[in-house]
Formats: sequence, structure tokens, C-alpha cells
Amino acid sequence: MSPHPPSSSSPLPPPSDAVAVQARAWIAWLASGATDAGQMRAFEQWLGEPGHRHAFEHERQLWRSLGPRPPAPAAPVPRRRRARWHAWSVAAAALLALAWVAPDAWLRLQADHRSTRAIERVSLPDGSRAVLDADSAIAVHYDGHVRRIALLRGQAWFEVAHEPSRPFQVEAQGGVVEDISTAFAVSRWNQEVEAVVEQGRVRVAATDRGGWTYLEAGQRARFAPAGRVTRRDDVALDRIAAWRDGELLLETASVEEAVQRIARYRSGKTFVRGDLSALPAVNAAFRIDRPEQALDALAVSAGLSVTRLPMGVAIVAPAQ
Repeated sequence: MSPHPPSSSSPLPPPSDAVAVQARAWIAWLASGATDAGQMRAFEQWLGEPGHRHAFEHERQLWRSLGPRPPAPAAPVPRRRRARWHAWSVAAAALLALAWVAPDAWLRLQADHRSTRAIERVSLPDGSRAVLDADSAIAVHYDGHVRRIALLRGQAWFEVAHEPSRPFQVEAQGGVVEDISTAFAVSRWNQEVEAVVEQGRVRVAATDRGGWTYLEAGQRARFAPAGRVTRRDDVALDRIAAWRDGELLLETASVEEAVQRIARYRSGKTFVRGDLSALPAVNAAFRIDRPEQALDALAVSAGLSVTRLPMGVAIVAPAQ
């Protein structure tokens, strides 16, 4: 059982050095995103030990407070205190380095435009417009022959400026979506890419060698890396990229995909524990500005449990 919160009249003492070091390691692990179900169970068990939640919150406040410091005063600092501050500085630098060398570190280097938990609107160099959903990223590669956008993560909607001499292409998972004077959306989910047309036409190929499938307004198709393009059911125009208007529309989505799509709007990390594949597919509509309510509503309708931990972490699992 977790310890009771400290009262204002009897504050808890600072955590011991050993527990503090463990807390810093857990913070760095959560920040890195390199997590799995076994480690998450170990974290929950560690957090439930007496004094550990207090230590975690104490170190988390230190983590948050890291930043530029004013120059140190000229007065001499006691040797022991300096050694302790040096040890904390080294530990803090190591934590920051570990948080940087996270699974998405390459994304920070590759992306020209990246959204976090909110939608981002981008003006491209040729006058085209892009809207990035939350937790999405693109890289812009324009030259004298082609306007190429790499969709690195998430989904984006494009309204393309007409320029016949330079094709406008979106690359994702080795495939290409090429504009033919249009507005369209492209999304990456796990290993699949989906394109849907709002205006005009596009052509889609699962590899950069062609083998085109043509789509018109309301039509959509999917492909996997080095696979083939598969047409999907047509969609109403007002449902295309509805996230631009603050709506998350789920259509026969697996429960795990539904969790992942809600997760991109949450401020904390979301983890799935257990097998959700046996649960029925989801058809639902949520507001993206209320992700916690959306997650709770999904849990009720799909038979899930949601455990919330410090730092905004949510663990989703099948209900017992």
C-alpha cells in the first residue's frame, strides 16, 4: 500500500541516497520511452514500497527544476557540500543524456516540423499547407525537380499548391503518395500507411518504383512496407482528418489502436499491459482536447482498466 501523503505539520525527510538513486533511474527510464510490461510491473512494485513514492516525487521535482543556474557566489563552498552537488550534477547530466538518447532521438534530428500534444499548422516553402496531428513529424526535402515530404510519424493533412513542373510527394514506410492537384491526408499506424483524398486526385504506390493506384475525393487506400496497395471503403468528406476540428473518429479500430490514438493527445506516457486482441473492434467519437475522459470512456465501453501513476503515466490492461 502506498504511504499516506505528508502533512504540513510533519513533512517527510529527504529520501536516503540509495532510494534517491533508484528514483532517478526510474525517472530516466520513464523519460526514455524504452519501456515494457515487465519493467512497468517492477516500477509499480517499487513505487508501492514504504517511502518510495515520496522519494520519486522528491526527485521528480528536482528533475523539473533542472535548468540554467545563476553563477555561483564567490564565497567558498564546504568540501562535502561541493562533492554532493558535483555528484548530483553528474547524475542529472546522465539523466538528461539518457532522456535524449531515447527511441525517438533520431526523430528530433530528422524532423523539420514536429508536433507534441497539440495540432500544428505548417506553411511549406512552395505555399502548400500542412496540418500535423498531435505526436506527428515531417521532414521537407524540396529541390528543383520534386517537392518531397517524409512523414516520419503520425498523420498529416496537405493542401498542395499547384506547380506542374515539380510533383508533390509524401513518402512513408517506403511508399509514395503523389499529389495530382488536391488536398489529402496521410497517416502511419504501426507498420501501415493510409491515404485518403479530400479534393482532387492522388496516386499511391507501396514502393518508390511505382505500380500506381489512383484515388479520388472520398477514396482511401492502405499499404504496408514493400507490400501492395489495398483499397478501403470510401469515407464521407466531412470525416476526413476530423482531428483538425478537434474530433477523434474511430472506425472499426482495434482496442489497442484506439488506446494508441488517444495516447497521442495525453500529456503523460500510456502503456498497454496484456493482450487486447480478443476485444471487439471500436466505433466511437471523442474530443481530442479531453483525452483523459476519452481514455476512461474507452475503458468502460471496451472492458479495460486504467491505472494512473506519477508523471501522467497511464497503464491500460484488460479488466479483471
